[in-house]
Amino acid sequence: MEAWNVAVVILAAVLTGALLPVLFQLRATLHSAQAVLDGAAPKLTRALDEMALATGELRTVVAGLAQNRPQVQEFMEAVAGLTGTMNQLQSTVRTASAVGAAVGPAVAAAFQAFRAIRAEDAVQQRPVPGGAGVLPAGDPPSENTDE
Repeated sequence: MEAWNVAVVILAAVLTGALLPVLFQLRATLHSAQAVLDGAAPKLTRALDEMALATGELRTVVAGLAQNRPQVQEFMEAVAGLTGTMNQLQSTVRTASAVGAAVGPAVAAAFQAFRAIRAEDAVQQRPVPGGAGVLPAGDPPSENTDE
């Protein structure tokens, strides 16, 4: 036998020895994958059945919408109008809150000033004995001799 024939036989034996563990591992991996797929098959079948049912129901709804296209279009226009109204309301509320934030402290200050003025007026006026009215704080009550 020639030397190159021996080298080819040795090379084939080394490659076979290296490939056998890889082939066994590949077989084990494929066996595990098959076990996983066999376990998942009922779940996948159930999911596909539910999807087919949902698709059928969706087709029924779409067919109903197609039959009632004018009413659906009116509804969508009404929703668009309502959306526009809500946007206007939101803008109005924002404006009102901005105005309220600007004017609110001034109104509160005016109210406090008004209350302070009324409190001063109440202190400056005192009741007259006998219910005859109110006199300024500096005047003494008059003596009524008719009683």
